[in-house]
Amino acid sequence: MKKGIYWFVAGMVGLSFLALSIPTRTEAVTLEVLNPRGEIKPPPTLAPSPRVTDLAGKRIGIYWNGKSGGNNFWDVAEERLKEKFSTATILRYKGPFDLGEKMAGTLAKEVDIFIYGVGD
Repeated sequence: MKKGIYWFVAGMVGLSFLALSIPTRTEAVTLEVLNPRGEIKPPPTLAPSPRVTDLAGKRIGIYWNGKSGGNNFWDVAEERLKEKFSTATILRYKGPFDLGEKMAGTLAKEVDIFIYGVGD
């Protein structure tokens, strides 16, 4: 047991001398921190279309994603629109949550304004 203690003490003394012999740096250290995210150009923004001031005589599209119970809501919404704007034409569309390019193009050609609704 005594031999183990002697070796431990001898090792610690040796490490102490080794630490004393390492030169210390007194000069200033400068670190440059980089942002790993990089720079991403924002997508182009488009101004919103001008507001429709009157719905009389307009073609109004109602797009719904087909979730259950939504048909009740959109049926009542369509009735209210017809009551208030009797000369307006209501067109109903049904499809997935994401319109997609094809449906967006169809809506742009067929209606003056559309209401988009989803449900869960």
